Amino acid sequence: LKVDADQIITTLGATQALDLVTRTMLQPGDAVLVDEPAWPVEFARLAQLGLRVLPVPRGAEGPDLDVMDKLAKAHAPKLYVTVSVLHNPTSAMLSPGHAHQVLRLAETHNFHILEDDIYGFLAPAHATRLCVLDKLQRVIMVGSFSKILTPSWRVGYIAAPQHLVERITNTKLLTSLTTAPMLEQAIALCLEQGQLRRFSERVTQQLDAARARTVQLARQAGCQFASEPQGLFGWVDTGMDTERLTIPMLDAGWLIAPGALFYAQRRPSTLMRINFASSQDAKFWKALQAQRKRTAP
Repeated sequence: LKVDADQIITTLGATQALDLVTRTMLQPGDAVLVDEPAWPVEFARLAQLGLRVLPVPRGAEGPDLDVMDKLAKAHAPKLYVTVSVLHNPTSAMLSPGHAHQVLRLAETHNFHILEDDIYGFLAPAHATRLCVLDKLQRVIMVGSFSKILTPSWRVGYIAAPQHLVERITNTKLLTSLTTAPMLEQAIALCLEQGQLRRFSERVTQQLDAARARTVQLARQAGCQFASEPQGLFGWVDTGMDTERLTIPMLDAGWLIAPGALFYAQRRPSTLMRINFASSQDAKFWKALQAQRKRTAP
């Protein structure tokens, strides 16, 4: 993505970046389209701002275009929030065909797109991004270094259309005044010297190995993957309501993320999200398999 330096706004991580854009562009009562399933914090954040959340089912290639079109006609949303690359929790990747259709719908119904590229450093180089196709006309891109470096380095950024930069910057000044210059300078040095690129390559290789091991363990435990295993997260089908497994697994010393968390309105789900990097312990999968047998009707 080629942008001018004055189109970049630094933030305290991607979460603040998402919040700044939302506060700048929306008012309480406005409608916003959001992928479903999605990051639970995003649903809660938007609801807390008094926005009308309109979930759009997310498939292997992208959002359900028919549902998006119908919701846009009925509610006139001003924004669509999405993760095109390594979507959380499914790790699905937006296809080029779907991307063009999404941009067409945005133009037809006059809404902007907030594209969260938080997992971009873990993705293949050829991954389709709306911001690249759109060249930052209707798309605002958000990114961060926390997923590739360390969560404690809260440095994110917004790449925005020129006409929105001043408005978003004013919102930043009113909410946090400034960001962390020392951390920003440290990351700038990593970028300039090529350290981040080399580090990303090593992390991706290690994640590939962790994913291969975890996928094998999950399948041996009788679980299936609802979407292709890639990136950081796996969307695993356990065959039973994962909320029923949560407390027994916690009592046994294991924390799981049941599928119900990832929907705008909680509902029973046989799915759960796993982190490939932290799910390589065979003891976890044995405990899950045993608990499924004990909990099954």
